[in-house]
Amino acid sequence: RRYATAFYLCCLRQRPHTAQDEREVTGFRWSSPSEAIECFKSQEMWFAPPQLYELCRLCNFSSLDALHRFGSDRALEGCERWMSVMLAASNGHIQLLPGDELYPEDPDYTGEKKMIWSTDKKVEDLMKEGSRLHRIVIKDLNRIAVYVNIQPKYKHINPILMDSSLIENNEDCNSRL
Repeated sequence: RRYATAFYLCCLRQRPHTAQDEREVTGFRWSSPSEAIECFKSQEMWFAPPQLYELCRLCNFSSLDALHRFGSDRALEGCERWMSVMLAASNGHIQLLPGDELYPEDPDYTGEKKMIWSTDKKVEDLMKEGSRLHRIVIKDLNRIAVYVNIQPKYKHINPILMDSSLIENNEDCNSRL
């Protein structure tokens, strides 16, 4: 089953009152994107790959004003609808994203086809073979890395890459975090 999820941006000068319902929200913490990523790396917090991807995008902005300007400037550009396609490798998984050379032309947006892509190749070999990368490499639950070397659509911005040491010798996608 697939979910259509959208992330929204709201820039606030002051932190609003926050409450937890003990069901969907059992705790909260205010952090900068880079602090949240550091908490992920230290296994203090866990984020699903889409949330981690967006946190890496937010790391491009040094201030709330810069983020607000970016959001306002591209507000009318639109957004690309996409779903990751999971590729199971022999030693991990890769979530393929639009623009990646392995991403299908007609992805399964609904999950009805129940397609499972798999290969006997290692993640490292798949990364070496690739030239157009837009993917999230998952070695295990707490070892996730984003790799992007394509130009984003709609005047968007690529994520700042993190932990590219998961894959050796990947010069095109070096980490900046």
